[in-house]
Amino acid sequence: MNIITNSYAKGKTHMRYLVALSFLLTFSLQASAQDVQPAPPEQLSLDIREAIVRVPVTVKDAFNKEISGDVLVTTFRPQGPGPFPLVVMNHGRDSATRAQAPRQRYEPIARFFIRKGFAVAVPQRLGYGVSASAGDPEDSMSCNNPRYQPAGDAAAVQVLAVVAHMRKEADIDPSRLVIMGQSLGGFTTVATAATRPDGLVAAINIAGGHGGNPETRPGNPCQAYLLENTFAAWGKTATAPMLWMYSENDKYFNPKNARAWFEAFTKAGAKAEFKLMPPFGDDGHALLVRANDLWQPVVDEFLARHGFTTPGVMGKPAVTGLGKALDATAVPLISSKQRDETYPKYLAAKSPKAFALGSGGRLGYAWGDDAMSNALGFCQRRTGLPCKLYAVDNDVVWVP
Repeated sequence: MNIITNSYAKGKTHMRYLVALSFLLTFSLQASAQDVQPAPPEQLSLDIREAIVRVPVTVKDAFNKEISGDVLVTTFRPQGPGPFPLVVMNHGRDSATRAQAPRQRYEPIARFFIRKGFAVAVPQRLGYGVSASAGDPEDSMSCNNPRYQPAGDAAAVQVLAVVAHMRKEADIDPSRLVIMGQSLGGFTTVATAATRPDGLVAAINIAGGHGGNPETRPGNPCQAYLLENTFAAWGKTATAPMLWMYSENDKYFNPKNARAWFEAFTKAGAKAEFKLMPPFGDDGHALLVRANDLWQPVVDEFLARHGFTTPGVMGKPAVTGLGKALDATAVPLISSKQRDETYPKYLAAKSPKAFALGSGGRLGYAWGDDAMSNALGFCQRRTGLPCKLYAVDNDVVWVP
């Protein structure tokens, strides 16, 4: 039995997202005390063709100093030959822990875009994780006199380098590009859109900004008026339609500031729409990584108006056994031990929840936000073989 905990980045922290159980075939290796055992290879999600590439870049920091290194890029692709539209997903920032940041994946978000037919690229920009030693080109330098635009420009150069790299692949459609990001990643998205990259169809800024600190300056980043000036400068050149999404209880960037930045951006000539989401949890800044069920329908609707009509939101399948998920004896494909020891744990979990099955005793279940997608992901990621939903909440949706 493997207990799998998934964590996904937001601007402030890498937070625990879900706990799911996945039962997979394992192999044991015997070794003497003298044997040197190599580290196990990193587990990738085979069902969505996860891969890792490195893209060399050179950028300039706020003092015009050049910083060079490799951007670590996690990619995901649908099955098939393509060509696929491309979405680049940009991460946020925690200055205190940026050097320890793990590889950025945003797997639940990637699965949403995979269902829409996109290839996905998630860059980990210079200054974070394995490239932290190269320098920190996105540092705004000081709270009294922050240098926001150089930070955004440095981030945009890296995104453009990743786009150029991905476009060399035969299965990527260079004419259909979407850029999206959260927190400093949303800020990065606006900066990149302002460069008007070829093929950019739309861009999505979720909780974008810089210089926020929810503990010392809740809702009010350093010199917020300078961010207003920066967004206005970018609004003069941005031409692709954009969606700006913020939450009412964002502790980094409150709605008043977000509105002011949006109005400065659009008054400068940019095309964008503003969506203020209801309060979420104790800090709405976590909207992207903890509330897929809230933002996904909004993004689906926005992208449908710009030519991406295939839905990414998962609807509940037709019920084939109303309330019958409570009968553990009826669950197919799994062992008696799994039926006796694991399935009751699913039944005890709170809704929303989902349980997925595959051949060979593979299963996965999840509860809470984005439960159906996560249950399927936990079931099929290690082998790449497809799974199907058996139950959603207490209803059987299984079709043999």
